[in-house]
Amino acid sequence: MDWKLKFILLIFLSVPAFAGYPVVLFDSELISGLTYGWVSYFFLVHAIILSINGRQFYANVLAVVALISMPVIFVGGSVSYLIFLLGLGYESGQSAYSPHYLSICITMLTVIPLALSLIGVVPFQRFEHKLLQKKAGVSKLEKSMLMFLRVFNHIVYFVIPNILETIREEGHYRKWVVGDVTSSSEPFGERKTWAIKSKILILIKDMIQLAVESICASIQYIPLWAIEISQLPDKKRNKGENYAEDIGS
Repeated sequence: MDWKLKFILLIFLSVPAFAGYPVVLFDSELISGLTYGWVSYFFLVHAIILSINGRQFYANVLAVVALISMPVIFVGGSVSYLIFLLGLGYESGQSAYSPHYLSICITMLTVIPLALSLIGVVPFQRFEHKLLQKKAGVSKLEKSMLMFLRVFNHIVYFVIPNILETIREEGHYRKWVVGDVTSSSEPFGERKTWAIKSKILILIKDMIQLAVESICASIQYIPLWAIEISQLPDKKRNKGENYAEDIGS
């Protein structure tokens, strides 16, 4: 399928996420916080993304979505629970904020893959190559566009895959699983609570480290690219401008 057809299909598929129709028509709750409309829309979006982009692209999208969603959902839920324990939150506790975070979770797991797919189907590398191969030179606007494409392609095709590979090789996910809590002499409840808190802190620390590494890796080549792009030949003027310039000289 041509990338333009894919892009148009994904645009139509994203309309319910922004307009709410027809998802709002099926507002009966499967469980508290999850409606039949959003759950059905979730499965439809993921099925279409998998079918038009393939398994490898879909797997990468799922990995990125997990990295984005986990801090928002789990850290946000932990903060809400802490506020409840301090007596500053809703009196109903989990029954009040759990549906809220479930709704946010299903929304993020639906909308973020759509956004990533819309970006992924557009051949930005081809656009960059065409700009670099222009024989008539490059205008200032095209140089700005070229700089954007260079940074974007670097993030999508270099930074994100390397980060995912680093996470896989270093076994970050294994550290997030609650470890053995049976080998200590402390009461089991205290040991379990301590283990969960330590894993949450490790998760937050790793997310901060990943964010810093992503930012640094994304901007490290920008000065070099700026010099390279600025040295490209300017777009040639038309004959009338050249003639007027020759007369004036």
